[in-house]
Amino acid sequence: MRSPRTEAPDAETQPARRHLGSALRRLDVRLAFAIASVALVGLLVSGMAISQILPGFFEEQTRDRLRSAIASTKLVIEVLADFERRNSGILETPELRDFVLQRAADVTAESLIPATVEMYNVEGQRVAHAEPPDTDALLAQGLRPDPQVGPVRDEFGLRITGDEVIPYTLVIRDAWTSRERTVGQVRGALLGTGAAALVVSLVVGLLVARRLTVPISRLRGAASRLGQGELSVRAAPSGIEEIDELAAQFNLMADRLSDSLRMLAADRDRLREFVADVSHELRTPIAALRMYTDLQRDGQVDEPTRNEFLDRSTEQLARLEWLSTNLLDLSRIEAGILPLDMRDGDLRDPVRATVEAHAGEADARGVALTSAVPARPVMLRFDRERMVQLLNNLVGNALKFTQRGGTVSVRLSEAADEVTMEVVDTGAGIPPEELPRIFERFYRGTNTGEARASGSGLGLAISRSIVEMHGGTIEVRSVVGEGSIFRVGLPRAGGPASAVRETAAQRQ
Repeated sequence: MRSPRTEAPDAETQPARRHLGSALRRLDVRLAFAIASVALVGLLVSGMAISQILPGFFEEQTRDRLRSAIASTKLVIEVLADFERRNSGILETPELRDFVLQRAADVTAESLIPATVEMYNVEGQRVAHAEPPDTDALLAQGLRPDPQVGPVRDEFGLRITGDEVIPYTLVIRDAWTSRERTVGQVRGALLGTGAAALVVSLVVGLLVARRLTVPISRLRGAASRLGQGELSVRAAPSGIEEIDELAAQFNLMADRLSDSLRMLAADRDRLREFVADVSHELRTPIAALRMYTDLQRDGQVDEPTRNEFLDRSTEQLARLEWLSTNLLDLSRIEAGILPLDMRDGDLRDPVRATVEAHAGEADARGVALTSAVPARPVMLRFDRERMVQLLNNLVGNALKFTQRGGTVSVRLSEAADEVTMEVVDTGAGIPPEELPRIFERFYRGTNTGEARASGSGLGLAISRSIVEMHGGTIEVRSVVGEGSIFRVGLPRAGGPASAVRETAAQRQ
């Protein structure tokens, strides 16, 4: 078990550690360190290169100077020997020879190169030795004996007279050089410039990183605000291509999300209105059926009145059945499980059947209902029951919105690749602002009166779904006060799958 004394410092340092860890995980800090690491690596590589190359360069340079000093010393010896031979005619005595060699050594150490100069005879005895005369001045200049450079030696011969030559060995060692000072200066300069480069790289790295991370932070803030429900927030351009592309995708996502939420809100409002309307529609026949049942149970009605109640009850039951059927069809369409019984047939048949079925209603409303179909069969692959449902919805709507004395006409025509059905009426028409929404679910427009009250806003939505399930299109043209034209185009191929197969075959 740890003592409280050891636990307290850990507890105190935990927030600092978390803060440091959080800072190290930030993108701008990582980018700054990455750029600074490049400068640091360059500094280390330069330092290693200088440590490996520069000393060797100075050593080789010093050896070259020693070799040049060897050659110059031999030349000085020859000049001094010639001078003595001219004076005495001969270098026969050892003292004179040693004198010449010593003077040459002194000249080399004083004037040619600051180093130790030595000369040896054939027996290995040293006959001349010279050191730099003013070591204090050399030290003041920053020169030091270089122990890394070994001695340089060479053989030469001192001509006494005629053909007589005495061999000697010349050695120059411990040359004074500025290698240590120069290497130190280079290393100091390298460290100074490297430190400055490291600081500059950190500053530049932070600036560059901030240039990248600030737009990302703004985009993150926009995403956070969008997540909190601010649907109008959008990401602003940053001037960085990749981030701008990300911002464009974010804005596109936000636009689609806003549109989806607006559509959901609109659907919710329409659904709420639809539920209210359906509740009202259901309440009326249910209340009527209850009243008829209660009156008959009490036995207070005669036979004619009972028959009238039964007829009205039958009408209300039909109304309930119609509502339930439409709701069931809509739910099946929404779920994508509405079956189609696709068969080849004459499309004139459902047109005629629909006109005949609505003939009585048209007469009761005082509306002329006609049809115009080709003389020969219009063969197509379709679901007869759904096609009758489609035409019933269109013709029923046309009759509801056409005033007494008006006309409703169903027209059928065909072309090489398409069959067209049109339901034309001379009714009240549809306002232009309502045309884009006329096929939406639960939408019933702004028309008032009996026509709107008797509808549920499902007929045209179901009609559009039936047409699309057959691979066709439906559209409407209308002028207020003049009437409407609903046009349905069905491809000759039949359903969507057949259309796809036909298109593929044409491409091949």
